[in-house]
This record gives sequence, structure tokens and C-alpha cells, in this order.
Amino acid sequence: MNVTQQEICTATKRVVVSQPFNQVNVSVIMATAGLRRQTFYDFFRDKYDVLGFIYREEIDHAAAYCRHYEYWPQTLTSILRYFDDNRAFYQRVLSLDVQNAPADVIRRHISTMIADVLTDMGRTEHISVADTYVKFLQSILSEALITALQDWILSRNPASLRDENEWLYHYLQDGFNGLVERQRVEV
Repeated sequence: MNVTQQEICTATKRVVVSQPFNQVNVSVIMATAGLRRQTFYDFFRDKYDVLGFIYREEIDHAAAYCRHYEYWPQTLTSILRYFDDNRAFYQRVLSLDVQNAPADVIRRHISTMIADVLTDMGRTEHISVADTYVKFLQSILSEALITALQDWILSRNPASLRDENEWLYHYLQDGFNGLVERQRVEV
């Protein structure tokens, strides 16, 4: 991310947290950033595009191990810490129900991450899992994780970061361990 993109992202986060989203527009974002309105379009299509970009850039920085089975617990902790640190922003962003909403970007990321972890698990644990079953697990596990994350972020009285991390860790660990064990028994 270059300096101008960073300024736009920082301004966007500030504006989204401080104003009703229907009042957030490119002009407001760019005035907050102290940049020309047209500069926005050098980098982004619209305000939803910048919201998705913020998530992709920041989550890649916050959760560097996303694709590896060995590191999924650290990745989970990093993702939860990221959302906890940015809770006010994501409370606003996740409530948007529009085309190209940031929730769609988050959903695709989590789903891809789960698929990558499952594929890497097969290699790491030396088990063979049918592609169709991996897709099924990817769908079930990612939807459960996304729902749990949204519920936690949007809750008026959320569980502590420690508790949420522990509960999600055990949920995923039970699923992964059960799959590994079953595959070893069937061989």
C-alpha cells in the first residue's frame, strides 16, 4: 500500500466510525484525508471498494500465516485480535447490506483460508480427503466461523477476546482432529 492509499484508508476508517454510513461519501473521505477528490479514483472504484481493500491489506498484515495448517491457531488469534482492535469500524461495516459489501470480502477470505488450511492439513498429516468433502467442510467451517465472528463483533456485550479465541479454537480443533482421526482409522 502506498502513502496515498494509506491516507485514504486512514481517513475512511475515521469517517466510517464517526458518521452514519449514509453520510459517508468520497468527498467526505477525501476532505478528511486532505486530498483531491479525484485522487480517490486513482485507487478505488467507490467507498465499498476501499472498505474491502482496508480489510484485505490489514488482515494480510495482521494474520500472516493464513494458509498453513500448522499455524491456524496463531492465525485465529491474530484475526480475532485484529477485529477486536478495529471493532468500532467493523460494527459499522458489517451492518452494511449492499452489493460489494465488505462482509462479502471477509466471507471470501475466511472461506479461502479454511480451504487452504484443510488442504495443507492433508499434506501435513498425510491423509487423503476428497475434494468434494474439502469443499463441504470449507463451506460449513467458514460459515460457522464467519457467523461467530459477526456475532462477537456486533454484540453489545461481547465475550472477552480470550474467551472467544478459546471457544473458536476448540471448535476448529475438534473438527480438524476429528477429521484426521477418522481418516487414519479408515486407512
